Amino acid sequence: MSEHQLLLFLIDVLILLVAARVGGEIADRLGLPHHVGELVFGILLGPSFLGWIWPEAFTALFPVDPLQRSLLDVVSWTGVIFLAVIAGLETRLSLLRDAGKAVFGSWIGGFGLPFACGFALGMVLPASLVPAAINRPVFALFVATAMSISAIPVIARILMDLRLARTRLGMVILASAMADDTVGWVVLSIVAGLASGGVAAGTIVRTVVLTVGFVAFAFTLGRGLIIAALGFSRQLRLPYAELSMMFIIVLAAGAITQAIGVHLVLGVFVGAILIGRDRDLGEDSKHALRGVGMGVFVPFFFAYTGVKVDLTTLRGAALAFTVIAVLVACLSKIIGGGLGARVGGLPSWEALSVGFGLNARGAMELVIAAIGLSIGILNASSYAMIVLIAVLTTVMTAPLLRWSTKRAGILPTG
Repeated sequence: MSEHQLLLFLIDVLILLVAARVGGEIADRLGLPHHVGELVFGILLGPSFLGWIWPEAFTALFPVDPLQRSLLDVVSWTGVIFLAVIAGLETRLSLLRDAGKAVFGSWIGGFGLPFACGFALGMVLPASLVPAAINRPVFALFVATAMSISAIPVIARILMDLRLARTRLGMVILASAMADDTVGWVVLSIVAGLASGGVAAGTIVRTVVLTVGFVAFAFTLGRGLIIAALGFSRQLRLPYAELSMMFIIVLAAGAITQAIGVHLVLGVFVGAILIGRDRDLGEDSKHALRGVGMGVFVPFFFAYTGVKVDLTTLRGAALAFTVIAVLVACLSKIIGGGLGARVGGLPSWEALSVGFGLNARGAMELVIAAIGLSIGILNASSYAMIVLIAVLTTVMTAPLLRWSTKRAGILPTG
């Protein structure tokens, strides 16, 4: 690495971090999730705006240099790891058992219908949205997964802002979203493995068997090993030993899933869930992890994700199908989640509110988009399409929930 490349790397990180924090502050003052502002300010620094009005400045800041992009990618993927860890620590699987039939119904409908609609849409999208080297069914499976996912951190934040987190509705939405994300990460990892290894029957069987084996081991013997490792770290005299052990565990889990042909995010997510189930886990360690992650690496990830979005590629058929994709994503999630919750026993307006709540895809959708772009399942146009779905569904969730809960007569708590 030359001195100039190092200098440019530092300048890029500085600019993206400042832009992310400014965008997050503005979004917060507008009543929007922080990551929406971080992403939008990243888009302004990318080819969609800066590269359009001042291409020389954009090229100078973000040159087409493999080493320069690789350095920024490393920082960005560190943000993805932090985000997966934080989401895993906040996931409570017991909530899936406690919320009853409404959760099961809204999960089946809220995951199943978007998955089916997303797969069908992926099979008919124009060739301009599908990379030439990717098998069409694998691309369709990826779109289906992206359509099906919800965003636990964003949904939790919206529910807290609306003072709905402690209501029955809030519990059903959050529990269903947890089920969506847990199953979604497993499916995403399998699809990523298929994209990397082909679509032969042997590859599919191997990917599924190894993934199921990893998850089964993690939640049986693995849980005891993790709790023992964390307990051992607390006996050490080294400062921050517990925090170090947390990272050792999630990085090891991520390395295992990456090695068996599925994506590292699944391993990190599962490892973080199991860490979060340790009742003796120190609040100081969790607070330190969240502070570094949410203060530096996660905002950088969102801003850098925005820089890679090129909205100018969405024109003609690609633009028309992007509009269709947004509509399909919203309607399938709202209808599927709402009908499932209604079948599960919730009143009509409350069930519709569940569908509205699950429609927020936010941060998780952006992680999926980043994964898709990095492994070649998405090109510039389809990447922009997925990012737009994430942003638009997140922005519309709070107003729709506020309206439907008033019609349902649900009183905020807390």
